[in-house]
Amino acid sequence: MMEKTTATRAAALWQVKLQDDPNNPELLRQFDVWLKADPSHPQAWAEVSRTITLLQQASSERRHYKVPAAPTAYKPVWKRRVVLGWAGGVAALACVAMVLFAPDAMVWVKADYSTGYSQTKEVQLQDGSVVQLAPRSAVAIQFTKTSRAVTLLRGQALFTVQHNAQVPFTVKIGAVTATDLGTVFDVAMDDHHTTVVVKEGSSRVSAPGILAAYQDLYAGDWLRVTGHVTQTGKQNPEMVGAWATGLLVARAMRVADFVTALRPWSQRHIFVLDKRLAEKRVTGVYNVHDPMQALRLAVRPHGGNVRAVLPDLALVTGPG
Repeated sequence: MMEKTTATRAAALWQVKLQDDPNNPELLRQFDVWLKADPSHPQAWAEVSRTITLLQQASSERRHYKVPAAPTAYKPVWKRRVVLGWAGGVAALACVAMVLFAPDAMVWVKADYSTGYSQTKEVQLQDGSVVQLAPRSAVAIQFTKTSRAVTLLRGQALFTVQHNAQVPFTVKIGAVTATDLGTVFDVAMDDHHTTVVVKEGSSRVSAPGILAAYQDLYAGDWLRVTGHVTQTGKQNPEMVGAWATGLLVARAMRVADFVTALRPWSQRHIFVLDKRLAEKRVTGVYNVHDPMQALRLAVRPHGGNVRAVLPDLALVTGPG
């Protein structure tokens, strides 16, 4: 799911870039590199192009916008001048808005607190508990006289909870629920994983249909759910929530997962073009406030390179 979403977003961005400057040779070359880099890219390009075509057909304006099809072997069709009508431009921008921002809009509507790229936020709740939001994160809060419930809608958050046994504090992350037993704990979610890690005290984790019974986690314990597969382990409690101090701690982390963790900290869209490099492992502590340098340091030992080809686009390539 994540790979398809990433490819579709990239295709939508390429639609806008090529619309803005369709005869730029360097831009055409970069598009050619991206299109050939992965079998999913031509498919994503075709899907986005079809969406734009449908938007055009739905428009009452009878104008023409030539959308290049996704070829099996790319041909430099963009070298021919593309005539962009007003309706086509609106269609392309509408498509990009749907692909890039519609999922965000649904999250932000539900959220009581949220952050954007490179932003963090500390939220003081009415019971004295504190929530620290990582970039690109959102939470919904529902407190009553008998319960304190927080839903992580996106991203990652570090909770410092004021314990009250009579009014339980729960955090729901997809199908997983973490209940405070007097604790500081970190929760995170992406398209693949849901993770709970305890920094201090303990937390009770339940996941109906995934965990046979609840599981209590103590300082340094972590639990990760991927689909219906559960993993557990231990780490240094002092490093839990290190992102809140500007650090990304990687322990034998796949380069692909490292990029996923780094994306919220960067204004650039980052894509790994080399599948073998994506599976290499990264270990170290990295400064998230300089994401491009962190990325370079992570992939350099494997011969990887990072190219900021556009102000909002970075490509990670393998050796050679």
